[in-house]
Amino acid sequence: MSAEQKRPIRVLMVVRQYHPWIGGTERQAHKLSTKLIELGVDVRVATGWWYRGTPRHEVIGSVPVDRNFALWAMFGVRGLRKLGSYLYLASLTWYLWRRRREYDLIHVHLLNHHAFPAVLAGRWWGKKTVVKLANSGRHSDFTQINSNELPGQRWMLPTILQADRFIALSAESAEELRGAGVPDDRIVRLPNGVDLPPPVRRDKAQPQALTVTFIGRMHPQKGVDVLLAAWPQVLRRQPALPWQLWIVGDGKLRPEMEALARRLGITERVRFWGQVAKVDELLAQSDLFVLPSRSEGMSNALLEAMAHGLPCVVSDLGGTRDVIEPDANGLLVTPDDPDRLAEALARLGGDPALRARLGAAARATIEARYSLDSVARRYIELYRGLLQQPEPAADASPRLRPQA
Repeated sequence: MSAEQKRPIRVLMVVRQYHPWIGGTERQAHKLSTKLIELGVDVRVATGWWYRGTPRHEVIGSVPVDRNFALWAMFGVRGLRKLGSYLYLASLTWYLWRRRREYDLIHVHLLNHHAFPAVLAGRWWGKKTVVKLANSGRHSDFTQINSNELPGQRWMLPTILQADRFIALSAESAEELRGAGVPDDRIVRLPNGVDLPPPVRRDKAQPQALTVTFIGRMHPQKGVDVLLAAWPQVLRRQPALPWQLWIVGDGKLRPEMEALARRLGITERVRFWGQVAKVDELLAQSDLFVLPSRSEGMSNALLEAMAHGLPCVVSDLGGTRDVIEPDANGLLVTPDDPDRLAEALARLGGDPALRARLGAAARATIEARYSLDSVARRYIELYRGLLQQPEPAADASPRLRPQA
């Protein structure tokens, strides 16, 4: 095998936010990057430098991360947020040009304004580009970019839609891409992937607490208000059970959600954890998982909960519908309906055999279809298919290296 053939595929992951911000998109980008590196792909993450106190360049686990300049959070002046976003787009473009000989392919996480310079760079400098959609439905990526929250971003969409491939997590995402004019041969259905933790036994006859866990951002999309509205009904339907609700995650709505819990008189049965880095530890202590979202792509938190063997109650929409088969490996409920959500949670709480059956089936689903290793290998096949031309000699195109 020649030196050219031995050189690994070089992938630049572009993610608007990364550690220390931990959301579903960011966790999935990190997990995928880590697994790809393990499988021999040369991966580097390019993100925004949004938080004071974070280094410009670092290695997180095995993943090299470069942060490109943004303004508003660096100086703690929220009114400069939009200016900071424009500066980020400019600094990302400069970074992509300076490093253009060090990557073969650009993989963008989230169809948003940061995809614009990535796809533009691919067009200018002959790099293949892959854009992965995160959300579908009411809060879809298309809805967000067309909202023009960042003035001018809707005019970036035609350029973004010239990417070589789009990753659709769900049938709904694929249909939204078709509606935007993307042909089928540029749409790839690929799920998120998760690691399989050791099995956890949850067969105690009298548990000290029956813990229901939600993991997600404090954002209207996630429906935490619906969950809190349902919780008093859950307590009334099964009053003898030692219910506890764990809400894991942070965001601008957290004070409002904590105030709602106080108004509903449920604070003794609800705990707000805030941002937690190691959610696996909380999932291992949980008995049920709930995701009352108003829209979803394919929830990383849902897949992680299923991998832990948790019975799940989730909204019937988008990517969740692709993962959950009702009464087979979980329960689906109507979005924005506290009554139906309370009914499903109370049903699971009062039926240990049903919890065990759905939890085991959920884990089996992950083993069969959503393991991180198999998903990463499918990405490698996609990259190889896009990079059909012979790779340049290693000395002509250096590996991605730390910035000076």
